[in-house]
Amino acid sequence: MNDGRNELFFEIQELDRKRIARDLHDTSLQHLSHLIHKLELASIYMDHDMIKSKLEIASTVKEINAIIEEIRMVIYDLRPMVFDDLGLKNTIIRLLDSVKENVDILVEFDIDNIVSCNESTALGIFRIMQECIVNVCRHSKAKHLKVLLKDYTDHIEIHVDDDGIGFNLDEAKKKERHFGLLILEERVKLMSGKIKVSSTFGKGTKIHVFIPKVLTKHE
Repeated sequence: MNDGRNELFFEIQELDRKRIARDLHDTSLQHLSHLIHKLELASIYMDHDMIKSKLEIASTVKEINAIIEEIRMVIYDLRPMVFDDLGLKNTIIRLLDSVKENVDILVEFDIDNIVSCNESTALGIFRIMQECIVNVCRHSKAKHLKVLLKDYTDHIEIHVDDDGIGFNLDEAKKKERHFGLLILEERVKLMSGKIKVSSTFGKGTKIHVFIPKVLTKHE
């Protein structure tokens, strides 16, 4: 690797560290803090109402199992093991199938089979799409999600559109809950791409990413 590729590699690593920290903070750590209070409540019930205490403990155990699954997903996201076996297209489709199974949202997609990019670029494209899709599931309250990955002669395009609640872009960047949006912009920038985000309250959000193909070919 040359110095430029090394620098890009370490910058992408730092983005992944930020994303993992964000995911752990938004899900597992907050939920664990909540469970401490539930266990304290169960302890109080134990002296006065054993049935209530047992119900509270049973509820807590269920939530702990959910947190374990969340942590497993964070570990999995370090590098999806299916990525090596299935390739970019099928890994994205598997992600979208998971959304359809676990989130009350209608998913429509058109994913091209992109074979003209190297491994790091393919993983970068997946991370960009993953960040977009996860943000929709977490924040948009959308009923319909449309995802496109198109392979053109000189560039690759990503479109992620939803019909959710929308948001003010300038205000969102100042809020911690939209830290994922900043990471997304950094990822696109690292790939010398361009991103356009448009959002309207009550009408949803559209994300368009343009990645030049000259930087995606095998070396």
